[in-house]
Amino acid sequence: MSDSEDDRTTRDRTEPQEELELGEMIEAEVARLVQHPRAEAARLKQVAAEGEQGSTPFIEMVLVARWIVPFVAVVIAIALLVYFKA
Repeated sequence: MSDSEDDRTTRDRTEPQEELELGEMIEAEVARLVQHPRAEAARLKQVAAEGEQGSTPFIEMVLVARWIVPFVAVVIAIALLVYFKA
């Protein structure tokens, strides 16, 4: 190995690695959404439009789910109503 590779591996071992704190990230996102929901919705739409974040597919799924979930709930309610009336 060359000196630059040795330096790089030594530096990789000595530098503290940033750990992904999922709980803290979720807490920050929820707090931002609760405090300023319209501003956060606009920001999320902008992030989804840019399409460069890793969260873009999840944002798009939520946008689609907000229309599909009520539709499915109505269909299930109608099916249960028909089932119990028959």
